[in-house]
Amino acid sequence: MNIHAARRLSGGLTFIELLIVLFIVGMGWFTLMPNLDLAGDRGDDSLSSVNALIYEAKTEAVETDSRQYVFIDFENGLLKWKNEEIALPSEVSSGHFNEYPIDGDGVEFTIYPEGFSDEVRLVFSDGLTVVLDPLAVRFVEG
Repeated sequence: MNIHAARRLSGGLTFIELLIVLFIVGMGWFTLMPNLDLAGDRGDDSLSSVNALIYEAKTEAVETDSRQYVFIDFENGLLKWKNEEIALPSEVSSGHFNEYPIDGDGVEFTIYPEGFSDEVRLVFSDGLTVVLDPLAVRFVEG
């Protein structure tokens, strides 16, 4: 019996083929994980609403292949995109945009067609610190 005939009879995957399949499944899982909310709703409805609006902007950026610009209005405590506005959890006391301190009454960040964004870090007056994760494009506590 030659090698090719023995391979046809085994009907299984070789070790290398199995490793490749596991690698592909693993890459898919780690690509999906940042977008899953594994912790569930922690009761912070205002941050959930903010993330919902950012998700809409991200979806439009990817679907239309165009940049979307979102403005965080410190003075009025709002997140603005197009004609929509969502209240922030509380007053912003300080922030960083791509590692640089934010001066002024707000900041505009970009969501790119590739599905990522600029990095924004906000510190609220109640002590809550949130970071806009550039890959997941959503605010997380941090």
